[in-house]
This record gives sequence, structure tokens and C-alpha cells, in this order.
Amino acid sequence: MVVLVLTDCPPKVRGDLSKWLFEINTGVYVGNISARVRELLWNRICENIRQGQATMVYSAAGEQHMEFCVHNTSWQITDFDGIKLMKRPLPNVRQQESNNIYCESGFSKAAKYQKGKKIQLSKQKKISGMGNYIVIDIETTGLSHLSDDIIEIAAIKIVNGKTDEEFHALVQSEKAIPESIIELTGITQEEIRRNGISLYTALQEFLTFIKDETIVCHNIAFDYRFIQAACKKVQLQSPKNECIDTLALARRKLKGLSDYQLKTIADYFSIDVTGMHRALKDCYITYGIYNKLNEM
Repeated sequence: MVVLVLTDCPPKVRGDLSKWLFEINTGVYVGNISARVRELLWNRICENIRQGQATMVYSAAGEQHMEFCVHNTSWQITDFDGIKLMKRPLPNVRQQESNNIYCESGFSKAAKYQKGKKIQLSKQKKISGMGNYIVIDIETTGLSHLSDDIIEIAAIKIVNGKTDEEFHALVQSEKAIPESIIELTGITQEEIRRNGISLYTALQEFLTFIKDETIVCHNIAFDYRFIQAACKKVQLQSPKNECIDTLALARRKLKGLSDYQLKTIADYFSIDVTGMHRALKDCYITYGIYNKLNEM
């Protein structure tokens, strides 16, 4: 069983959903579909819903007998001792405090001035894209985290707004790489066999590289589902880093684009996409897009 709840759903997405699911109320879809169809529909929703929001709940093996996904919502999925819960956001107290430059009574004028400067500097760093974070990207054998594998994973570390370190790994896979993926990425079975490392080693090194830094990624839901499934497969702890999705950010700031794929946004900002569809190159493209979006 699958339940989808959408707001501001474009007609073309509604048309796709109506082929597979029943719309029992405005924006509420239910039905029984295969895992592959579910993943394809969810990717279709995430790429095209623009300013809308999406929540999906579906049956799954496990103690809770269900899994859920969210997109463009302020509610966050959180893990509590192995049980997935939804974290409801509190009122934006931090924003109110930063607007008011609040200080407790008894603080001197000098202390208030220094605190005000720190708040303003923090806001400026956020706007300019400064600070420390990690940009990540993966390449896979297909679209389903249930039946496809990660074959390449990369990350770049950003320190004070500038690139600092790189991580890159080709990942061994027993699954044959489809011709369409070879054509898209240039990654061949021979290259994986010759230069690939085990999934366990790749994930262990990747998790060590990202630590607890904020993650920036384009269409983070896709990458994280694969990473979480891969971590579960090799019995590693899934990352729980704070995430920034350039796909969601672009939908909020860029109006009128035909779609919000990485190449489309990169072309909009005149960012070079030569060599894209390789994980490390896509990290640099995402980094460039994130900087441009923060300048707006």
C-alpha cells in the first residue's frame, strides 16, 4: 500500500499518478504498486513539483511495517533508537531573535554590540555561501535503491566558502551496468573491476570524510535513499547530517525553468557541464549552483 499527499501538484504529475493510483481527495493518492514504480513516481514528483510539497508513506518490512519520504516540507524524518519519527519544526524563534538582536537584561551596551555583530556576520556568511559544508554526489546502476547499486561516490569539502579536499571512489558491484548507464556516465564494468573498491570500504571512507558537516546535494532524497540502503546492506550507521537540497532551493528562487535538473540549472547560470554525470564533476557543478543561488 502506498499513500501520497501532495500540494500544488502540476497537471503532468497528476496525470502520471492517476495512471497508477486512486485520487481519493484533493492531492491524496492511494494504491498498491511495485517498489520500482513507486521509486519512479517519487523521482518524477521530486523533479517536477516545484513549490509544492510531497509526503509518501508505504508498506515495508520491519518493526514499524512502513517507511515514509518527504520533499519540500519543514517536517524532517528522524531516527530515534531505530524507529523513524517525524520531527515537527518549532516556531522560528531563532529568526525572531536574530531580527531583534536579543540580549538578556543586564548585558552591557558593548556586549550587545558584539553579539549583534556576530549575528550579522553569521547572516552574511549564510547569504554568501561561506562556511563549512560537504557537497556530495553518487552514480548508480539505475533509479531504485532497492534493486540498483552505487557505482561511484564523491564529495568535496568546502571550508570558508572555498574548495579544500576531495573524496572519490569507484564502487564494486555484482550487478551488470546497463548500457544506458555506461553511455550516460562512461563508467564501464571493466573500470569498476579494475579500479573499484568494496562497498563497505567506500562507505567507511565516505562517512569518515563527511563527519557531521552539513551536506549539500542536488535532489538529496535520491542520493540519501541509496546511501542509507547501502549502509544498511554492509551494517554501517547511516549518516544523519543536516542537508541542503539545491533542487528545492532552485525551485524557490528560479521561476519559469522548463525543469530543475542539474544541467538545466547549470546552463541557466552558465556553469560548465563538460564531464557531467561523473560523481566528482557533478559535485563541482552543484557547488557552483549553490553559490549562485546564495547570491540571489
